[in-house]
Amino acid sequence: MTKRSQRATTDTGSGCSSSRKPSPALSAATPARSGNPCWQHDMSELDTSHLNLSGSRLIEASAGTGKTYTITNLCLRLLLGRGQPPLTLSQILVLTFTNAATDELKERIARRLQEARSAFRHGTDDQFLQELIETSNDPERELKLLTGASQLMDEASIFTIHGFCARVLNERAFESGVLFQQPEEVDQDELLQLAAEDYFRNHVLSLGSDLRDVALGLWPNPLKLAEQLRPLLLQSDMTIYPEAITDFNANQLVIDARAAKQAWLEEDMPALIDREFDGRYTPKKRLKKSESFWRNPAAELTSDIWAVYARESLEKSIKADFPEANALQLIDRVHQDNRQLPGWLWATALTEVRRLIAAYKAEWHLLTVDDLLTLTGAAVSRPGSQLAELLAERWPVALIDEFQDTDPVQYDIFRTIYQAQENRGSLLMIGDPKQAIYQFRGADVFTYLNARQSANEVSTLTTNWRSTPALIEATNHLFQRPRIFGDTTGISFDPVQPAASNSTRQMTIADQTPTPYQLCIAGQETGTMNVDIALGRLMDFAAEEVVRLLDPDSAARINDAPVKAGQIAFLVRRRKDAAAAKAALARRGIRSVYQTQDNVLHQDTARDLKLILDAVAEPTNDRAIRAALATRLLQVTAEEIDALNRDPASQQAVIEEFRSYHDLWRNRQLAVMLNRLMTQRQLAEKWLQQPEGERQLTNFRHLTELLQARATTTPGMFQLIKWFERQLSEADSSDIDARLLRLESDEDLVKIVTMHAAKGLEYDIVMLPMPVFNRRPKGKTPALFHEQRNGRFTTALELGDNELHRSRALQEQRDEEMRLLYVAVTRARYRCYIGLPQIQSFDNSAVASLLGLEASSEFTDLKDRCLSARDTGLLPADLFSQVDVAIPESSAWTDSGVGTTLVEPPTKPVSIDSWRVHSYTSVIARIAEPHITGGYADDDVTLATQAAGDTSRLTFPRGPRVGIALHALLEDVDFMNPTQHLQLCERLCRTLGLAAEWLPVLDKWLGDILTSPLDDHCLQDIARSDRLDEMEFHFSLRSGNELVTWLNDLGYLRSQQLNVSLDGMMTGLIDLLYRRDNRYFIIDYKSNFLGYQRDDYRPERLADVMLDQHYSLQFLIYTVATHRMLQNTLPGYNYEQHFGGIRYLFLRGMDGATDNGIYWHRPDVSLVTELDQRLGADP
Repeated sequence: MTKRSQRATTDTGSGCSSSRKPSPALSAATPARSGNPCWQHDMSELDTSHLNLSGSRLIEASAGTGKTYTITNLCLRLLLGRGQPPLTLSQILVLTFTNAATDELKERIARRLQEARSAFRHGTDDQFLQELIETSNDPERELKLLTGASQLMDEASIFTIHGFCARVLNERAFESGVLFQQPEEVDQDELLQLAAEDYFRNHVLSLGSDLRDVALGLWPNPLKLAEQLRPLLLQSDMTIYPEAITDFNANQLVIDARAAKQAWLEEDMPALIDREFDGRYTPKKRLKKSESFWRNPAAELTSDIWAVYARESLEKSIKADFPEANALQLIDRVHQDNRQLPGWLWATALTEVRRLIAAYKAEWHLLTVDDLLTLTGAAVSRPGSQLAELLAERWPVALIDEFQDTDPVQYDIFRTIYQAQENRGSLLMIGDPKQAIYQFRGADVFTYLNARQSANEVSTLTTNWRSTPALIEATNHLFQRPRIFGDTTGISFDPVQPAASNSTRQMTIADQTPTPYQLCIAGQETGTMNVDIALGRLMDFAAEEVVRLLDPDSAARINDAPVKAGQIAFLVRRRKDAAAAKAALARRGIRSVYQTQDNVLHQDTARDLKLILDAVAEPTNDRAIRAALATRLLQVTAEEIDALNRDPASQQAVIEEFRSYHDLWRNRQLAVMLNRLMTQRQLAEKWLQQPEGERQLTNFRHLTELLQARATTTPGMFQLIKWFERQLSEADSSDIDARLLRLESDEDLVKIVTMHAAKGLEYDIVMLPMPVFNRRPKGKTPALFHEQRNGRFTTALELGDNELHRSRALQEQRDEEMRLLYVAVTRARYRCYIGLPQIQSFDNSAVASLLGLEASSEFTDLKDRCLSARDTGLLPADLFSQVDVAIPESSAWTDSGVGTTLVEPPTKPVSIDSWRVHSYTSVIARIAEPHITGGYADDDVTLATQAAGDTSRLTFPRGPRVGIALHALLEDVDFMNPTQHLQLCERLCRTLGLAAEWLPVLDKWLGDILTSPLDDHCLQDIARSDRLDEMEFHFSLRSGNELVTWLNDLGYLRSQQLNVSLDGMMTGLIDLLYRRDNRYFIIDYKSNFLGYQRDDYRPERLADVMLDQHYSLQFLIYTVATHRMLQNTLPGYNYEQHFGGIRYLFLRGMDGATDNGIYWHRPDVSLVTELDQRLGADP
């Protein structure tokens, strides 16, 4: 036996007996339920076959008790009419929270229908199905019902809650009062970020310096403001404390602070304090150092000196009676008011940002997904509305899965539909408050408790089908402690029983049955450990334990089969913990996969790819190329990069390489270019030789797909890179399924999973190396908590310093941490390892409370506490073994199984399909001369202004960033509202890093652009409701080689590349389409630099520029796109009557008075008609 195996025998402890009784200390203890209205119902064990399906029923399903199986059985009862008339699948509303969950429910219900059909035909040993058959009055009829349901599975009403609301608003437009054509949906985070930026600029930065310093201490930038407001904006309704916070007078506080400083000097307070106060205390000690503070006329509200000389501090050191000095009274008033100032700032920000978001949505006709909920809620509860009754008739029964993850708005919708009146449908809610862990997403466990109070009956599932009897017994033992889930919710733990079928399941190590839990103690004799040291030690120990379990010498087996890597999961709280776990496993040669709800944009691969794209877009930019070469993706060493300085030939070769990538991207597609780069540099081969190589390759392919998909709607290199850069900056707020991190492969690897992502999953062996994850807010940040009003929980927000409210909020956070820990430990089927680090935050952690290891006067050392808990029966030795985690050895592990066999891939199929997605940019790249490019054309190279000291629109900086910024300015500006122009120009100057002298130039320039005559009107006459900015279009394209020749012959092109076929889809973005007197006009903005003279922008000069730059092809494409759109959307459309033409605005030449800088053209109707047909329109 190896040394490692010997240690295993001593660590695991003895086998446990499933008949063991709980310790006397716990057997009589039950959670207190009295006094909490949410616990007035007595729970009964669920009998799925006989559950009353009328009214409101709540089913509480602990982890592993077969919640989804229960839902499928309830659906069978409803389909067969057990307890009420039979329903169809389309009449049974089944709701959950994610698209993935709806897909799983559909699959599970379909499978259960097949099992039921088979049972009715051939019999079954399934107890529930057998009872259905035995109690059937007409088996043949019910078999037909099941068969019909199987055939109509596509009609099943299985939705997300948001999907249900969208369907209601669409199908019940009149009853809901919502337009048939709903506004465009937008991400709430995008609006939040925009509102935060506007609020920060208009309210925070505009504050006086004294108040601004305090505000910047709360939110140093708009990103921080948005991040901290996000959870508050998720609350639909809440009470704000202090209730009079909005009446606070911040300006008076500043006045009082300055007056206090003046009074301090006039009344010679240093002499008074030196005479009247004890020198051993802080006020007298700080006199000398505070002199400059009192002489500074600024309020300096962030200084702690106000607290030092406030009355509550001075009273501790007074020798006699407290002096009645005016300065001290003013100081005390400032100190008291200063404590309210942050709350006032928070309340103001919350109110104004919420108002701004609502204004954006109203002005731009936008909806967020949460608006679907609020609109539906308002519709069903509107006085006199019949919508709730109609919905209850449409869906007589609703089953809501994962009900603990609902919020008040969602529950109110279904409470109004099904509970507002007697006998109006049935509401079946299934969930587990012990697994409510998504408060950061807006889920509210207190909503569950309110629903529980209103339910007609509460039942519970009591049989655990997941874990072994020993593990179930140990878990019951832990969570039966009184008030284990805290006092804020009153949630209790009801023990579960093991399923009889699990009695034979067993894990052994060296023929010994280990304890179901192993506690891994990382301690030291005195003091506490550094968190990072403890993390590293516990991860190393857990990784070493994995080596031991996989080592054939240890004979670790599950059900007589050797333990495999894929049966083991590390559950972690943070990405940092996941990285530590992966590194610890990698050091021992153990491959792992990180399964998370993370965003691929968070990965280093994304940031590296951005640098590579920058270099490809500018292949002559030496600095950009060196930055790309330095990324981990390209695998170039520092020595190789340095060698480029000494070898011009190598340097030129690299430039030529990146130029070839540039040409490939321009002429073909981004994905083709990235594939060439990976092949030419043999990146996949290099990556796969490294521990993180497969993750790198998966991320690279994933990002390539995202970029290629976006490239179809964002033509042009710089535009796409700008979009990608914006996505990287907003990655934390992105919550899009397409960006969820993908798995490297389906190989048998150790799983590393975040605790939140692990919910609903299960693993044979679970490692919790670092279960201490308590997070406490810093400073007086807003504190969300709940209070009871009229027997129901309501949400409240403390913005002041009410300690009772803040302690309640902290307790709610800790209660959720306990629920998260419950989710983590109940993922295990056979064994769970729990790390116990002796770090400062351990004593107040959920895991310390769970194990009864809080600090005591008798035992301060963590190891001593564990031994005491074992000796007193709190942690019985046959259920919880203990092991000290010293600095672990590092054992290499080699898989002794069959190695991976490399198989030659099949021959690639050869595609001769010429179909592709085209844009104006890509077409020009194929037909134009080498020096001609699309997009921002001759502004693609950044040039400095050439007239020193001459700041004008003609000398305004140029380059792709400038072009993009000017386009964004004209997209954002309200043409008819000149009051906002200066503000937008300021933002553009900050974006481009321009000096202040450019602001008046830009402001005047913008005014001239908007007032330049466009025949009988100007842009300033166009309302927001009459314009479409950045209008995206897609249309099918079927054109042979003759199109380019035809346009050449007509004089619209000057191309030598005539043999070009255009088949597939044409896509693009039109800068502006506006409506004037029922005529539609196209605008394209051009920031091109054509010269330093006004005459360089005369209309006759522009005609040559249009042809030289092939803009004529662009406006023909735009004309056809608009022509097709108006044909399909405008009744009675006539080209001659409704299409006003296209104008190219060369911005640098526009003067506000003449047609300088303006090119206008309207192709003849016969040309447009023939071009439309040549591009593939139906005749």
